[in-house]
Amino acid sequence: MFYNIIVFNYRKIVTYSNLLLTEEGCGQVNQEIRIVGGRPTGVNRYPWVARLVYDGQFHCGASLLNTDYVLTAAHCVRRLKRSKIRVILGDHDQYVTTDAPAIMRAVSSIIRHRNFDVNSYNHDIALLKLRKSVPLGKTIRPVCLPTSGSDPAGKIGTVVGWGRISEGGALANIVQEVQVPILTMSQCRASKYRPNRITPNMVCAGKGVQDSCQGDSGGPLLVHSPGDKYEIVGIVSWGVGCGRPGYPGVYTRITSYLNWVKRNIQDTCVCS
Repeated sequence: MFYNIIVFNYRKIVTYSNLLLTEEGCGQVNQEIRIVGGRPTGVNRYPWVARLVYDGQFHCGASLLNTDYVLTAAHCVRRLKRSKIRVILGDHDQYVTTDAPAIMRAVSSIIRHRNFDVNSYNHDIALLKLRKSVPLGKTIRPVCLPTSGSDPAGKIGTVVGWGRISEGGALANIVQEVQVPILTMSQCRASKYRPNRITPNMVCAGKGVQDSCQGDSGGPLLVHSPGDKYEIVGIVSWGVGCGRPGYPGVYTRITSYLNWVKRNIQDTCVCS
């Protein structure tokens, strides 16, 4: 689902009770080795990144939280039939299967934030419960959640996804990554957006041509944390165009929803 791509687009850009992580734990990238202004990632470099496919077509991005749940944007699952959603993990090139064997899962439930506002895109967050748990290993691993009260402003974030590599352009075959500066709330409200359009539940990131784009929605905004791990601090949500000066990408702020996430996956645990 792609909205107005020229003027205002909404971007489709440790041991637990039933979750045994690998010794590397969550948020660990694989080192062996376009988003707008970005570059292709290494194969399975970000092993928590997932693709949402709807009725056989690429739809949005998502992030694996544990063996049973992925995190995405609420607008990505609005008005979708659960039976037609598939979550693909461990993928790299969506048209080639030889470089990274992928796992596909059906969805047993959609948990969208009840206060999601389709006009403002406030509370743009959702969870998908997988019908069958996924095995964890080198190519599939959960992302870490941030600590409560932390603020990513001033850090360099990484956005990952299969979205369009230019405004109105083609979707990427290979998952892309781009580094973007994360702005303070005052910096974001001083941009070309109306100040009241940016709520405390949002975070802005991007500069010049480096940005997320259509197709990236639901995917993660990551920051490098101590211990050489990555935390998901945002979900690609909305913005004006792609890489337009004065219009940074807008992301759902994860720290606003830590309790919501934990409350809605009470039957499992997450990594933080």
